[in-house]
Amino acid sequence: MKNQFKVTWNAEKCPRPQDCGRCLEVCPEAVFALYASNRQEGVVPDEYVIAPALQYFCTGCRACIDVCPKGAITLTPNA
Repeated sequence: MKNQFKVTWNAEKCPRPQDCGRCLEVCPEAVFALYASNRQEGVVPDEYVIAPALQYFCTGCRACIDVCPKGAITLTPNA
Protein backbone atom coordinates (compact mmCIF):
# COMPACT_ATOMS: atom_id res chain seq x y z
CA MET A 1 0.00 0.00 0.00
CA LYS A 2 1.38 3.40 -1.04
CA ASN A 3 1.53 6.36 1.32
CA GLN A 4 -1.34 8.55 0.12
CA PHE A 5 -0.53 11.81 1.96
CA LYS A 6 2.46 13.91 2.91
CA VAL A 7 2.03 15.45 6.36
CA THR A 8 4.12 18.52 7.20
CA TRP A 9 4.51 20.37 10.50
CA ASN A 10 5.77 23.99 10.47
CA ALA A 11 7.99 24.81 13.46
CA GLU A 12 7.81 28.57 12.79
CA LYS A 13 4.03 28.55 13.20
CA CYS A 14 4.17 26.24 16.23
CA PRO A 15 7.34 27.09 18.20
CA ARG A 16 6.25 25.37 21.46
CA PRO A 17 4.29 22.23 20.55
CA GLN A 18 4.55 20.90 24.09
CA ASP A 19 2.14 23.68 25.15
CA CYS A 20 -0.62 22.45 22.84
CA GLY A 21 -0.33 18.90 21.50
CA ARG A 22 -3.85 18.90 20.06
CA CYS A 23 -2.69 17.12 16.90
CA LEU A 24 -1.22 14.36 19.06
CA GLU A 25 -4.51 13.90 20.87
CA VAL A 26 -6.88 14.02 17.91
CA CYS A 27 -5.13 11.91 15.26
CA PRO A 28 -6.94 8.55 15.07
CA GLU A 29 -3.92 6.93 13.38
CA ALA A 30 -1.28 8.28 15.85
CA VAL A 31 0.72 9.80 12.99
CA PHE A 32 2.46 12.41 15.17
CA ALA A 33 5.18 12.14 17.79
CA LEU A 34 6.59 14.77 20.15
CA TYR A 35 10.38 14.77 20.45
CA ALA A 36 12.75 16.77 22.62
CA SER A 37 15.13 18.49 20.21
CA ASN A 38 17.72 19.44 22.82
CA ARG A 39 18.14 16.25 24.81
CA GLN A 40 21.22 16.00 26.99
CA GLU A 41 21.99 13.58 29.76
CA GLY A 42 20.99 15.02 33.14
CA VAL A 43 19.23 18.06 31.64
CA VAL A 44 15.47 18.53 31.40
CA PRO A 45 14.68 19.40 27.76
CA ASP A 46 12.83 22.62 27.00
CA GLU A 47 12.65 22.53 23.19
CA TYR A 48 10.40 20.13 21.33
CA VAL A 49 9.31 19.34 17.79
CA ILE A 50 6.31 17.52 16.41
CA ALA A 51 7.17 14.95 13.77
CA PRO A 52 4.75 13.18 11.46
CA ALA A 53 6.75 10.06 12.26
CA LEU A 54 4.13 7.59 11.02
CA GLN A 55 2.68 9.54 8.12
CA TYR A 56 2.46 6.29 6.19
CA PHE A 57 -0.71 5.60 8.20
CA CYS A 58 -2.36 8.97 7.49
CA THR A 59 -5.86 8.49 6.09
CA GLY A 60 -6.37 12.16 5.21
CA CYS A 61 -9.14 12.75 7.74
CA ARG A 62 -7.85 16.32 8.38
CA ALA A 63 -8.61 16.16 12.11
CA CYS A 64 -5.13 17.51 12.88
CA ILE A 65 -5.61 20.45 10.52
CA ASP A 66 -9.05 21.26 11.93
CA VAL A 67 -7.82 21.29 15.54
CA CYS A 68 -4.49 23.14 15.06
CA PRO A 69 -4.91 26.73 16.35
CA LYS A 70 -1.73 27.90 14.59
CA GLY A 71 -2.34 26.39 11.15
CA ALA A 72 1.00 24.61 11.43
CA ILE A 73 0.00 21.35 9.74
CA THR A 74 -0.43 20.76 6.04
CA LEU A 75 -1.64 17.67 4.27
CA THR A 76 -0.74 17.12 0.63
CA PRO A 77 -1.94 14.20 -1.49
CA ASN A 78 0.90 12.17 -2.99
CA ALA A 79 0.83 11.67 -6.73
